Amino acid sequence: MVGNGRRSEEKDELFSENLSNVVIQNEVFMRLLTFPSVIVTAHQAYFSSDALANIVETTLANISAFERGERSGSEVAIERPRS
Repeated sequence: MVGNGRRSEEKDELFSENLSNVVIQNEVFMRLLTFPSVIVTAHQAYFSSDALANIVETTLANISAFERGERSGSEVAIERPRS
């Protein structure tokens, strides 16, 4: 829940896409930006319907690729300096 009791999914109208070049017409958001103690940063939500669906989809695609002996494209590799 957001501080005023509204469900956090209501944030989707502001944060579900890149609005960098758009003037946001949301009174609550604009008021928050006037406070010197408020900083707005990018946030990747974990427990939203979209986030969970993406996690499941990626996980299943990774498992399927592994079973086929293929790379999934989600691998993380550490490049080590050449000696």
